[in-house]
Amino acid sequence: MNIKETINSKINSNLNTKLIEIIDFSNQHKNHYDNGARGDISHITILIVSKDFESMSKIERERKIHKILHSEIRDNLHSIRLKLYTPEEYN
Repeated sequence: MNIKETINSKINSNLNTKLIEIIDFSNQHKNHYDNGARGDISHITILIVSKDFESMSKIERERKIHKILHSEIRDNLHSIRLKLYTPEEYN
């Protein structure tokens, strides 16, 4: 399973998601000193739309995702951008 599949699986296992998009923008950072050291995918944006976010502040949402993806962030990713919305906010 590659890193995008792992992220998708972990998020779907922990949240009731309506939409997940994982966008790899590692190619924009190919001159970084550590590019490739952590794997082919090092910089991503994750868009998640979930009803589970309805009772959470923006910081609580980010903390939740960081907790779910702790080992991926620690071991594989150099940069992660999160776009976290409720269905109402996204529409």
